[in-house]
Amino acid sequence: MFRKYFQFSLRYFILTILFFVIEVMIAKFASGWIRNYLGDVLVVILLYTSVRSFIKVNRNVAIIAIFIFACSVEISQYFKLAEILGFAKGSIAYIILGNTFSVEDLLCYVLGCLLIFSCHYFNDNR
Repeated sequence: MFRKYFQFSLRYFILTILFFVIEVMIAKFASGWIRNYLGDVLVVILLYTSVRSFIKVNRNVAIIAIFIFACSVEISQYFKLAEILGFAKGSIAYIILGNTFSVEDLLCYVLGCLLIFSCHYFNDNR
């Protein structure tokens, strides 16, 4: 039953590893606009490639779902969800949820999703 929803894609898996390494490098070594903005643009691309590595889903549905997920996480930061849930500062859960809401981050998620859509669009129409 579940088999029709799962399909391994080596191409997306390799891209996932690549974007993960880039995100780790940004987190460890970058500062300024690269860390503040480029990291947020790339994180939605990382999520997209992760989903497409294992789940058979329409790409537009995946893009929209990832955008909604990213915005949900960002909005949870506005309401300080990590603190409400009692996660210790510096814990993995606290770091993943974050604690600083930013409208700029939402715009970065839009840009990341538009980049994914654009890549597919230009690839389909060449």
